[in-house]
Amino acid sequence: MIEIQNVNHILIDGTSYLYRAYYACPLLSTNSNKPCGAIYGTLNMIRKILLKYPIHNIIIIFDSPEKTFRSKIFSEYKKNRPKMPNILKEQIQPLCYIIKNIGIPIISISNFEADDIIGTLIKKLTNKNNFILISTNDKDLAQLVNINVNILIGTSNIILDEHKVKKKYGVVPKLIPDLLGLMGDSSDNIPGIPKIGKKTALSLLKEFGSLNNVYKNINNISQYKFKKSKTIKLQLKTHKNIAFLSKKLATIKTNVPIPFKELYMSPPFFENISSFFKNYEFKHWSKLLSEGTWLKKKS
Repeated sequence: MIEIQNVNHILIDGTSYLYRAYYACPLLSTNSNKPCGAIYGTLNMIRKILLKYPIHNIIIIFDSPEKTFRSKIFSEYKKNRPKMPNILKEQIQPLCYIIKNIGIPIISISNFEADDIIGTLIKKLTNKNNFILISTNDKDLAQLVNINVNILIGTSNIILDEHKVKKKYGVVPKLIPDLLGLMGDSSDNIPGIPKIGKKTALSLLKEFGSLNNVYKNINNISQYKFKKSKTIKLQLKTHKNIAFLSKKLATIKTNVPIPFKELYMSPPFFENISSFFKNYEFKHWSKLLSEGTWLKKKS
C-alpha cells in the first residue's frame, strides 16, 4: 500500500462525489429557494480531502454531459440509469465556480467519462517516484490500481491496493474488464454473456488467465472440471462478439486529450469564496473562512 507521505496527486472522481452528495441531502436550499444540497455535500467531501492531505496536488474530474463514445458503440450503455434531476443540474455551474476559486483544477472533456480522464491522467503523471490516490465510490476505477496507484474510498480511511482489489473482486486489477466482459455489469447495462455469472467467470479467468485465452482454449473447456461445461462452451461461442464488446465498454481509456496546463492547483481567491458562502448561507463555513481554518486544520 502507498504511504500517504509519498502521494503526489489525488484525483477526485467529481461525478461520484456529486451524486453521493445529492442523494445525501437533496432538499437542502437557501432561504431564497436556491438548491444547495449537492454543492454543500460535495464541498464538504472536498474539504475533508484538503484537510487530510494538505500538501498534495488535487484535481477534480467530472463526466462529460454529452453522450460518450461508449453509447455510440452500444446504444443501451447506461440506458437503465435515470436522467440527472434538474435540481442537481442547477447546482453544477455554481459548484464548479467555487471549486475553481478554491484553486482546484477541474477537468471535463466532451464524449469522455470521468473514468477515462482519470485513466489518462494516471498514465501522464505516474512514474516510479510518483504516487497517486483516486478518491471515488466507483468500482470501475479499481482496474487502474497498481503499485503506484491506490483507491481511496470516498473520504474514508479505506484504501484499496492491488492485494485488496484482488480480494474484493476475485481478480487482479487489470483483469476487471475481462471479468465484466464475461459476466457483464448491470449497473452500467453492460450485457456480458448470458448464463455466465461471477462464479463461472472467475473460474474461467483463474484457469485461462484472460478473456483472449479463454477463447484460444474454447475447444478444450470440456476437458476442465467446469459444471455444465457444454453449456458454457456453447454460450461462449454464441456470444463471442458480446463478450469482447462488453470488455471494451468496461475498459477505461488512457488516451484522452488533456491540456497539461490544467493539472496543477493555484492559490485560492478568498474574497470570491467568502461571497459564495454568504450567498449560499453557509454561515458556519463563513466563520471558519474568516478564522482561516476552512482550508487548513486549526493549529
